[in-house]
Amino acid sequence: MKKLFSIENMDVCYGDSPVLRGVSMSVDKGEILGIVGESGSGKSTTIYASLGILGKGGRVTGGSIRYEDRELLKLSEEEMRRLRGKEISLIAQNPVESFHPIRKIRSQLKELIKCHGGLSFQEAEEQMLAIMEKINLKDGKRILNSYAFEMSGGMCQRVSIAMAMVLSPMLLFADEPTSALDVTVQKQVVGELLKLREDFGTAVFLVSHNMGVISHMADTVAVMYGGMVLEYGKKDLVIRNALHPYTKNLIQAVPSMDKPAPKGVLSAACDRSAPGCPYRNGCSCKKEQCEELMPGLQEAEPGHFVRCFFV
Repeated sequence: MKKLFSIENMDVCYGDSPVLRGVSMSVDKGEILGIVGESGSGKSTTIYASLGILGKGGRVTGGSIRYEDRELLKLSEEEMRRLRGKEISLIAQNPVESFHPIRKIRSQLKELIKCHGGLSFQEAEEQMLAIMEKINLKDGKRILNSYAFEMSGGMCQRVSIAMAMVLSPMLLFADEPTSALDVTVQKQVVGELLKLREDFGTAVFLVSHNMGVISHMADTVAVMYGGMVLEYGKKDLVIRNALHPYTKNLIQAVPSMDKPAPKGVLSAACDRSAPGCPYRNGCSCKKEQCEELMPGLQEAEPGHFVRCFFV
């Protein structure tokens, strides 16, 4: 069955250096896909490649990125610009820096409507005020007349969510939406994203290094390391029955009051041009073939995929 959004065997390079290799994942309407891994594993690069905003030197060198029946890699920049913000939105990692520093929120909302249309500015303002009310921002009119620096990080994050949802996109990319927030506000933002999914049927690509957020929010989980997907499947299969040694180490590294402090996990900034399994240097199950051969992403059980020779 065709998915709302799918990535198949995507490769990304910056200059001549490989960053992502053979990345595949998909999401359907109303589904939340959680992409988890350490800093440097390729999570954010996956969503920026999907949006066509890799920046200087970055390019997709292989694979396919499809939204509904459209191959995004074949669209012009103008066609991509029409999609971004209207049908596909982004919540950036840093909520304060995602806004223009010397323009009020209302001015930036006007620019969004000018670029994409679909609503009059009055309708868009009413829609944004309604969304802000839903996510517990009570003083919406004052917020629209504010600058980003006048708001807290948690408030900026909620305003960025409201801005991303104002045109009712089908797909939302959320890049570490809770990383800049304290624990109390994290819980509120997680609840607000789940409510928006329920209210609008929006599919979400959720990028996080926080296994707790992923286990609470995601329907499907992709575990990334070294620019590759090492484990992929429904949340209960991946979190409750982890098969890849890296996934097991990530779960064991989650702090707990009733066990010793975790030792941590090998850095994901490995040599991505080297042969062999990307996690071979951190794996207790490593054997000779792991040094030279790259394992494929195989279905270990129905709906549960893992990239390992020995699972």
